[in-house]
Amino acid sequence: MEEFLFRGFLFGLLFLKLGWCFIPAALIGALIFGLGHVYQGNAFMETLGIFFITAMGAVWFAWLYIEWNENLWIPVFLHIVMNLSWLLFDIGENALGDLAANLFRTITITLTIVITIYWHREKGLKIGKKELIWQNIQSRVQ
Repeated sequence: MEEFLFRGFLFGLLFLKLGWCFIPAALIGALIFGLGHVYQGNAFMETLGIFFITAMGAVWFAWLYIEWNENLWIPVFLHIVMNLSWLLFDIGENALGDLAANLFRTITITLTIVITIYWHREKGLKIGKKELIWQNIQSRVQ
């Protein structure tokens, strides 16, 4: 549900329909997404870490969503797999996780970035340096 609401609707509305640049559009959703997970924290630093981890995850999911031709199923699948690992392997009480969880998270993120860059090497990525803040990506997405 989070991917449909935050990436498909909110980020999609800001980025694809209203023509916002990537970083502002992704950060609005990341801020709300991160705030939606702070209830998991018991101390200030833990809560801050949870906010940061989940907000950065939201930006990563938004990037994957755009790079894979607005295919929301890519971030949905990854989000399900990552959440399922928490349930099946009991690897953390909250979104911060333990060493194994963060190793798994790092490998997953790295693999998806490498695969995405490799897959799009001929056509190029949709979000480049110019599209992050200054240029509207609308013309490249359509």
